Amino acid sequence: MASWDVGTRAWFPNPADGFIPGELVERKKLAADDSTSTVETTEEALRDTHNPNLPPLMNPPMFEAAEDLTNLSHLNEPAILQAIKLRYAQKEIYTYSGIVLIATNPFARVDSLYVPQMVQVYTGKQRNSQAPHLFAIAEEAYTDMLRDTRNQTVVVSGESGAGKTVSAKYIMRYFATRGTPGQSLKGSKSRADAISETEEQILATNPVMEAFGNAKTTRNDNSSRFGKYIEIMFDKQTDIIGARIRTYLLERSRLVFQPLKERNYHIFYQLVAGATERERQELSLLPVDQFEYLNQGGDPRIDGVDDAAEFNITKKAFTTINVSESTQREIFKLLAALLHLGNVKITATRTDSSLSATEPSLEKACAILGLNAADFAKWIIKKQLVTRGEKIMSNLTQQQATVVRDSVAKFIYSSLFDWLVEIINRGLATDAVLQQLHTFIGVLDIYGFEHFAKNSFEQFCINYANEKLQQEFNQHVFKLEQEEYIREEIDWTFIDFSDNQPASI
Repeated sequence: MASWDVGTRAWFPNPADGFIPGELVERKKLAADDSTSTVETTEEALRDTHNPNLPPLMNPPMFEAAEDLTNLSHLNEPAILQAIKLRYAQKEIYTYSGIVLIATNPFARVDSLYVPQMVQVYTGKQRNSQAPHLFAIAEEAYTDMLRDTRNQTVVVSGESGAGKTVSAKYIMRYFATRGTPGQSLKGSKSRADAISETEEQILATNPVMEAFGNAKTTRNDNSSRFGKYIEIMFDKQTDIIGARIRTYLLERSRLVFQPLKERNYHIFYQLVAGATERERQELSLLPVDQFEYLNQGGDPRIDGVDDAAEFNITKKAFTTINVSESTQREIFKLLAALLHLGNVKITATRTDSSLSATEPSLEKACAILGLNAADFAKWIIKKQLVTRGEKIMSNLTQQQATVVRDSVAKFIYSSLFDWLVEIINRGLATDAVLQQLHTFIGVLDIYGFEHFAKNSFEQFCINYANEKLQQEFNQHVFKLEQEEYIREEIDWTFIDFSDNQPASI
């Protein structure tokens, strides 16, 4: 039991800064009451540095910016925040906390951290032999897979805007560039060329998935609005042979509504900005501010991003994953149809609503979708119930009809998104690939948790998924580890941690 001597440094709560540093400069005895219990209690408290009623202690200055938080003498909330803050000020965005890597978003491009030479720095190295880095975690997963012949998973989680998607992208790039080229095969393309082509296809999935599944939000210019789990597949020679993607809970509501300062999915702005003049005429494309599904956020541009150039990158990625130009044209036609569908004007009448089959935007959307405009208009503003064989037709109000219109658009877009994932998997996880599959490393890029004044059901599901991940973390880092210490009768002071299990049962 250590003592609080003069000079002891501690953290004190502060409403503005969270915590501020302080130092014990003098010890005074408090005036005792009749039983003198006050003096005794005070003296006892100052001798116990683990007393929860006392401020958390500061670490010695030389240890405050430790590379691994578990090396801190005093592991408490302000000490952790101070360590990360100091490292961030030193332009060190990575810090270990045991088996976990904490990444702090630099909100700037730091490409020098991920150049091919950095891959070589971490290849074949023990994690603690190099500075904390994303590549060290990837290397550990790779070596564990080789040593144990077991599949591995890297989980990337955190708050919305923390940089999860970029982290997942660089982890994938590490696996794609880590391996050594194979030997040439007589009479055919070299093994190295074949592997690099597969790896290029895997990396090309990123621009496609980001274009169709990412959007600008108030916290992040490139926020993933879906969860993604990608399995990087290896054969017995540990060469990458393919990949498979699973997606979760695409935010369909974003297609028809965006809050202020936010955007719809990137692909729509790319299409409007990057379409050729011929495509613009064929698809009747209007400026962004004239499409209802694109102008609600009031801020359609992203600083430093050229949507036309991004459109070319998306098309190139499509070609890399073997989506033909004719199929690409059909995809873009479908996107244009959704934009026109959002511009369909439903008129309110005294009791219900009306929609003419000759409404201009409806005609454009139906022509692209291959639908009969009259039939489509009818079922936008009417509903039919069947009871005991009898069909009952009723009219919808303008608000109800708008919901129907938007529901059709959301269904079409989510179906297109699922189809894209299927197309990617069909090309990267063929039967031949699955027959050669020996092990895989999964990379989970889960959507970020957020807290709004009013959370949607989709946001509730996102937050719940993150709580389940946190529960898994608690289970491995705290519960199972400490249970092992108890079984082995190790002298151990039990850590009382905040368990979120009640929130994620």
